[in-house]
Amino acid sequence: MPKEVEAVRRYILEKDYPELFGGTLYRTKIENAVIADLNNDGRPEVIVHFAPHYRQSAPIVIYCVSETLEVTRVKEGLAPGPLVPLTGAYLDSHSLGLAVDFIPEFKAGEEAGRRTLADVALQKFGGVVEYKRFFHTDIRSGNGAYIDMTHLDVPNNKNNCEDFEFSRVLQTTAGQLLSGPVGTHLAALVGTNIWLYRVDEFLPNGLLRKSHRVEKTPNDFFEFAPGSGSHIRYRTRNGEINSLTFPKN
Repeated sequence: MPKEVEAVRRYILEKDYPELFGGTLYRTKIENAVIADLNNDGRPEVIVHFAPHYRQSAPIVIYCVSETLEVTRVKEGLAPGPLVPLTGAYLDSHSLGLAVDFIPEFKAGEEAGRRTLADVALQKFGGVVEYKRFFHTDIRSGNGAYIDMTHLDVPNNKNNCEDFEFSRVLQTTAGQLLSGPVGTHLAALVGTNIWLYRVDEFLPNGLLRKSHRVEKTPNDFFEFAPGSGSHIRYRTRNGEINSLTFPKN
């Protein structure tokens, strides 16, 4: 196990256990851990793909690791994919009486106010999911967990999260693309789509300055190829390894 991943594993178990509600330690399942320099500052991060227990928890969490193996969790996690109908596969923090959804009173364009509210909610509650028209907050232990879902429409135009959950992430990897923007991309496989994230900056408040786009998987795609070097590659259904590229729009 790479030393950075081992440092993150120890940090998770000893200092900042995920999904800690009311003192209950839910068994953590790590699907994958990728080491990559997401913001291209010369220091790699560890990107952990979790199988969460709660439907308000991020399946992708980023950890910064220093040269002395000191670990800091980035507060903003990622939940790629559309909002989907409930499957019954996850627990709900509302059912514990530890969560509330609320509509902020902002005028159009008051982005600074939304950011301030997100910061305050993180300090008060611990868990925050921001949607276009409302916030989900829950009382979980730890150093704060935030998810930005403002880019998606909520099913049935509701102002609460009672009817949907995050998509299941099948696979993750990170690296450069053979063609397209220069820099490291975090890639997440959701259904037959690949969500590509670029992180420009880790902000002082623990959130991300980022962008994303969604691409269809290549016709011969089977899975991401592990340990494929600096560029993202994938395994075809015939067992070949190809570089990940997408047609120009």
